[in-house]
Amino acid sequence: MKNIFFLLIFIFFFSCEEKEENLLIGNWCFDEQLKNEGYDSFDEEIFGLNVLNDSILEYKFGFYEDVPTLMKVIHFDRKNLNMKINAKRFLGTKTKYKVKDSTLLFWDKSGSFWVEYKIKKVNQKNLILEDQNQTEYNLVKKENNYNNSTLYDAIVVDREGGFGCCGINTTYINRKGEMYFKGLGYNTNENDFKTQLDLKTVTQIFDNFDKIDILKMDDSYNRSVTDAQSNTISFIKNGKIVKSIQDYANKAPLDFFAAYNEISYLYQEVKKKNDTVFLFDNRIHFPSFENKKVQNKIYNSELFLLELELIKGKVCDISFKPKYRLNFSYLNQGFLFNKIETDGRYYKFIYKNNSSKTIDIGYNFIEVNSIIKSRQ
Repeated sequence: MKNIFFLLIFIFFFSCEEKEENLLIGNWCFDEQLKNEGYDSFDEEIFGLNVLNDSILEYKFGFYEDVPTLMKVIHFDRKNLNMKINAKRFLGTKTKYKVKDSTLLFWDKSGSFWVEYKIKKVNQKNLILEDQNQTEYNLVKKENNYNNSTLYDAIVVDREGGFGCCGINTTYINRKGEMYFKGLGYNTNENDFKTQLDLKTVTQIFDNFDKIDILKMDDSYNRSVTDAQSNTISFIKNGKIVKSIQDYANKAPLDFFAAYNEISYLYQEVKKKNDTVFLFDNRIHFPSFENKKVQNKIYNSELFLLELELIKGKVCDISFKPKYRLNFSYLNQGFLFNKIETDGRYYKFIYKNNSSKTIDIGYNFIEVNSIIKSRQ
């Protein structure tokens, strides 16, 4: 009986001991101070980990696999041909990890192997890792109390082409769960569609952005490299563009990249789709509202918002005085329109065969979105 008593005391004593703190848990990002000192290394800047618990972390750049598929290509003669390509399938960011002999190992879902990083230093604020090439990753724990879900109710992510098999697409999503997708090359699915997302997915997507103060972000992030992918992200409130951010070669903060990257691959998770026909069936380059006095540039993410408004608009026979031409280039692809004239509300499409139609979107898109008029 006495032995049982001491055994119970022993168990009670050790069960009351606090579990050793896991200093790795937290959101680890590249040290911004190094950027301020002129440091510019792509590999280190895109490296970031969000360690969620003792066994799961998020590798923010994500994991991918190549998928053989067919890409639609519209040529000068507007014949639609299919080209064999490899597209990227997004495997997510979460993976398992473990720590052994002062080494962090996490499972690379792309290559199916353990990635090893020697833990050189870890405390409440700093984490220094070293890979097998002896490259050091200086990370700081990101403390963030910001959360605002009132600035915008919709997001548009547009991804242009780059060297390799970067997916070219545009995605619109709002807080009600409405999603539009336009595939324009190097996607695992090239079909344009509309769908209704479930609440869990919508909440997760917007939670990632709501923790980022977009109004304090720069309008443009650029890296001194060539042939990289250019991405534009626009935030919309009641149909008005609140802010647009350009990110070339993933120079923007990593948490921001991870958030918009997930949206651009969301099409791969959608099960129920309603096919949609968009007005602009090719990739548009350098769009702008122009007249003899001004050339107001419009980003492709913003143009997609206008395109959705045009789809919802009404075809009419109203005559109006054009103030601008909506100009753009298809580059090496076949042209569909001779020109598009507009006063901001009415849009007259004049086709190659000289037929035309006018669409009324119900309001002046250019006047409402003064952010466009400010660009020259």
